[in-house]
Amino acid sequence: MDRSRPGAGATALLSPALNLHRALAARGLDADALFRRAGCDPALLRVQEARVTNRAVRRLFEVAEEATGDPCIGIDVGAQFRGVAMHALGHAWLASATLAEALRRVARYTRVLSEFWKARLEEEPAGVRFTIAYGDRDAYGPLSRHDAVLAATVKLARITYGEAFAPVEVAVERERPACARRFEQWFRAPIAWGAAAPSLLLRREDLALPLATANPGVAVAAERIAADYAVRLDRDDVRARVKRELLGMLPSGAPSQARIARELALSPRTLHRRLADAGTSFVELLDETRRDLALEYLRRGDYAVGEVAYLVGFAETSSFNRAFRRWTGGSPSEFRRAPAGTSAADP
Repeated sequence: MDRSRPGAGATALLSPALNLHRALAARGLDADALFRRAGCDPALLRVQEARVTNRAVRRLFEVAEEATGDPCIGIDVGAQFRGVAMHALGHAWLASATLAEALRRVARYTRVLSEFWKARLEEEPAGVRFTIAYGDRDAYGPLSRHDAVLAATVKLARITYGEAFAPVEVAVERERPACARRFEQWFRAPIAWGAAAPSLLLRREDLALPLATANPGVAVAAERIAADYAVRLDRDDVRARVKRELLGMLPSGAPSQARIARELALSPRTLHRRLADAGTSFVELLDETRRDLALEYLRRGDYAVGEVAYLVGFAETSSFNRAFRRWTGGSPSEFRRAPAGTSAADP
């Protein structure tokens, strides 16, 4: 199923709307009253895991633009962003070893935040592009919505990387507005107006820099929670369900497909078929999960290579070394010495 083209029942996590509430209040407006005008009870902002429809989020931004007369309010919303508004995904971002790891997690679990758009990472000659892909343009509503996502992504990057962070380029769908200067001041990068899709072009070296906020144990634990939450959103999302089981089982050794199938109350044949329908296989998911965890642990440097091998389900370090060379073209020790050589986008 293409998650960037959801049906009418698509929902979004409400807690990020707290940043819109803050942006309105900072202008001296009655944010609670404006939320009620949009049909959203502001008390729900304090309810863990509260979700609202895409229509409600669209209406919130429409009311915000009407009340402020500011089509660029999305920049202010993004500037208010805090990682904790992103459920466990925010904690996983803040504890990631690099910005590349953080962005990969957002791309992997976008639907925790919203079922109406999907983050995508793609390699380009000039860097790595982070793109927001969504379905029905008319149903999406004001362009300030994706302005807020781009601005929030840069805000989170500055929290973990430092205030010096800036993209190479920012692409937005809107034509150059009267408030264009605010885009330039916030992003500190050239703006490509009238683009086909909203995106950020990012430097590979920035994405590979080890972050002082990194904590691999917290990052992995938070990712497990995000995976579990994604499963609860859609019990038929077999890829997320398998990923969740693998994250929990790997430290005890690589589980078999039959064992994972038992945990999911499926036959091995049914699991194989459903994964094929999702465009993947058990072997590919196992390999992907091992690789991602190994890179996370090695970047932080808290574990010896033998310990990392154990944590990602290898009984022997030699087997881990062979797999790691297949993943990256080098050994775990070489990777540790040259982390900036890693790729930011998922293969």
